[in-house]
Amino acid sequence: MAEDTREAGVFPALRISQLDASELDHEVHSIFKTQLLKAFRYFSPGLLTKIEPEINAALRLLVWKFSLDAVEATIGQQMLGLRYKDNTGSSRCVRWISRKQRIWYAVLTVGGPWLKERSHDLSKMTQNIRHIDKFWKLLDWLSDLWKIATLANFLIFLQKGSYQMLIERILGIQAVFPRMQEARQVSFDYMSRELLWHGFAEFLFFMLPLINFRKIKNAALRLLLRPSSPGEPCGQPRCPADYKECAICGHWPNNPHQLGCRHVFCYYCIQSNVMADQSYSCPVCGQCVEEESGIQPVRMEDTKDL
Repeated sequence: MAEDTREAGVFPALRISQLDASELDHEVHSIFKTQLLKAFRYFSPGLLTKIEPEINAALRLLVWKFSLDAVEATIGQQMLGLRYKDNTGSSRCVRWISRKQRIWYAVLTVGGPWLKERSHDLSKMTQNIRHIDKFWKLLDWLSDLWKIATLANFLIFLQKGSYQMLIERILGIQAVFPRMQEARQVSFDYMSRELLWHGFAEFLFFMLPLINFRKIKNAALRLLLRPSSPGEPCGQPRCPADYKECAICGHWPNNPHQLGCRHVFCYYCIQSNVMADQSYSCPVCGQCVEEESGIQPVRMEDTKDL
């Protein structure tokens, strides 16, 4: 099969290229639908819900008209340099997809999904018509049969590399390369850098949560900025300015607390530092926290003169 296609002037398409082309076609349909929904987002909710099957069919028909019907290849195939070849004839001359095959392709890819999406509503509308229920049961049976045939076709495609979709096998059209593909020069420098940085990032994501940066910061501050005076006793009187500034963040104390010296702290500032560093001390005077109960709220009577 491969030798025949090369002699005819075309080259077999790679499996990955055919799968990528199919995915690109689905993405193009999704992009068009998303843009259409954005255009109607300020209208009343549910305006397009009732006609969603017709919208999907119209978009598929539009894409088919300006891709496969115009240039004998879908949008995804055009991006990857593929094209549909007619395999129904016995001639060794290359024949591309015919007009009849393109029309049947539109019927199966546009009409089939529309009928499937509308089958539930149509069955309700025609439930009073005599013998119509047999038609819908037959349609459900054909739908299940189509799914089984699609799975079998895909397994054959993985083995032989041709006819990625069941529609292609039925119509006798095969995705091929119209011309020989140039060999790509693969450079491993970029890949090596990406692998190196990816491994380094994973190492950092694993190690950083294990490092207590707050404790390291407090130890460095105690070493570099030694307090000018030793810790004062609890009875040391405070001046009004002590109540207006947190000794850690420098702002007005929010829910003021103390740890035994004359300085006042925000509750979050002192509690978070003590939880991260058990040997935390006042950054101004060096007063240490004896135990967790040593952190006490500032009494209201202490601030009555402010």
